[in-house]
Order: sequence, then structure tokens, then C-alpha cells
Amino acid sequence: MEWSASCVRLQGKRALITGSARGIGQGIAAKFVQEGASVVLLDYREDQLEASAEAIRKQAIDRGQSAHVATVVCDLSVPEQVDEAAQRAWAYWDGIDILVNNAGIATREFFIDIPLSRWQQVININLNATFQLSQWVAKWMIAGEIHGSIVNMASKNGLAGSALLAHYNASKGGVVLLTQSMAVDLAQHHIRVNSVAPGFIDTPLDRELKEISDITLSLTERTPMRRLGTIEEVANAFLFLASDEASYITGTTLVVDGGHLANACDL
Repeated sequence: MEWSASCVRLQGKRALITGSARGIGQGIAAKFVQEGASVVLLDYREDQLEASAEAIRKQAIDRGQSAHVATVVCDLSVPEQVDEAAQRAWAYWDGIDILVNNAGIATREFFIDIPLSRWQQVININLNATFQLSQWVAKWMIAGEIHGSIVNMASKNGLAGSALLAHYNASKGGVVLLTQSMAVDLAQHHIRVNSVAPGFIDTPLDRELKEISDITLSLTERTPMRRLGTIEEVANAFLFLASDEASYITGTTLVVDGGHLANACDL
């Protein structure tokens, strides 16, 4: 379908997207720019971040569309960097209407072998940084009377347990309940908060997990749609929840998993 300026859904919106140097984060950023948003990409991988921004700009130019894309380098596991990065991102477009907490890490390892340092690293990036960045942005949205939208990256693993991912599962379960709690507290300020819970998606992280694991994973065997999801399919879910089309939706987790959790008896 050819791009048309008449169908943009985020025209005039300003978005901050974490973990956007590659994978789903980059896909969300590209989708948001296509829909008219000005975006700030945030990641700790500086070279990949700049390459991601340049690729998104080029895609926009090829469509005959202007692209407002900025970058902020930040290690979300360092609290001091999070606050500084939030300030820089806010300053780029003089405000933030949409925050996407996409950044996350995962490592497969048996429960009793998980070192405390890795447990803390996973919780810090997947959950604590989501809390800290959301709190900062929400405060400024309230002060600026911005009717904003925050969309968090959850996971099907935050809704049902699985082997070798205790730290990841716990962090994503926390994201689901944090999303609900934020939604209740912030609704009075016209700030909606939702999350997206992908299943097995074809991403760089997914491919890395398969490469480092010593077990053979048949990821789609019990998924009714019998395939991996795509980055664009997840980005579409983020777009919907961020847009005014979801104006009466808050506190929900949208599952994008090809029916995997619905097939629970066969998990």
C-alpha cells in the first residue's frame, strides 16, 4: 500500500522509544515516523542507534515524507543516565506525547544457576528503567497538561511461566502489573498506559537466544498460527495503543502471539 499523508495517525505527536537501535524498537520507530510522529530513539548501542535513525530517515525520504528523528545514547541500567536522557529527549521536540518502554534483555539459564548480578541486571533494565522513565515523563506530561500515552513492552512470559527464564519472566510479570497500576493512577491526568505482550517474534534477540541455548527450541510447534510473528505485526499493536484510536483503552495488555497462550493446555 502506497504511503499517503492523508492517513497518518500520529501527526504532530512526539514520541520517545527505548531500545530502538534494532529489532522491534526500530520497527516501532519507523512505523511511528510513517504515521507522522517526531521521534527520539534511545539505546546504549551508539553506532547501531545512528544507523537505525539514518535508515528511518531514508525510508521517509523515499516515501516523499519529512522525518524528524533524533537520538539519545543511554544505558538504562544506570539510574543517573535515565534521568539525564529523559531531559534530553524532552528538549528535542519540547515535550513528549508518547513514551514507548521497549528496551529489554533476556538470557536463558537454569534457575539455580542465575547469578544475583544477572538477576539484578534483567530487573533493572526490563522493570526498574520502565518505572523510572515512565515516572519522569508522566510528571512532565502532567505539568504540561499533555494528554499522553505510555506503552510498555511486556511479554507472553509475563502472563505464564516458562523454563530457563525466571528473571525475564519475573520482570515482565512486573511490567504487566506496573502497567495496570500506572493506568489507574494516571487516568485522572488523561494519560493512558497499556502494554503489548508479544509471543515468538523473529527478532535479533530471539535469534541470539536460540544460538546461545543448549536446547533445541520448537518455538511454533504449539502456536496455532504455526509461524513466528513479525516485527511489523508487533509495531502495529504499539501504534494502535499509542494512537487516539485507543482513546478509551487503558490498563490493558494486548497479546500478540499467534494464539500461543490461548493454547495453554498444550503448552
